Amino acid sequence: MKRFYLLAGAVLLSGAFAALHAADAAYKPQTVRQTPQYLTTDPALVEDTCPGHDILKRFTCTKAQKPGYSCYDVYMVQGDPIAAERYTLLDQTVTIENSSAEPRCTFTDEMTCDNFLNALNYNLDFSWFISNFPSSSFPQCGETYSCTRIACLRPLAPAADGTPRSEKLSCVYKKNQIFFLGAELTCQDKNAPAAR
Repeated sequence: MKRFYLLAGAVLLSGAFAALHAADAAYKPQTVRQTPQYLTTDPALVEDTCPGHDILKRFTCTKAQKPGYSCYDVYMVQGDPIAAERYTLLDQTVTIENSSAEPRCTFTDEMTCDNFLNALNYNLDFSWFISNFPSSSFPQCGETYSCTRIACLRPLAPAADGTPRSEKLSCVYKKNQIFFLGAELTCQDKNAPAAR
């Protein structure tokens, strides 16, 4: 009789294992993402809560994540960030020049690179204020070859001998070519019957 109970228990146990295995084999993970949001260009300011915490690539659900699992996925995108984060300032200098004010600054605020960039609508492409493309002076420019120096001048009172004088603002910007998006995601079972 004991043998019978042992045999029946083993059959029931193996049936339960088989049912669990069948359910696991039938689970087909599907990644459902919310609408991605723009985050920043700075990798130090983002946090990925999905397994692996990889901020470079999008996360995709696997069988290791059960249906209903959710996390916040952060990933890198190559392209143009929002206007205010399109450029990073590397250098700002203001000097007095013995020259006429050409090209003249188009803004009347304080002589800062922030005001200059804002006056150019955050667009340095094809700007006539470009003075050169620096590289060797700034290691960040050698890495990406995407740096631009812009300059403009504002007239000052002439020198005692009548020589024209100007205040020159010079800015070196590195163009940011990556940014980060983030989205809440949930893992679902693709084979689960649709809710009615």
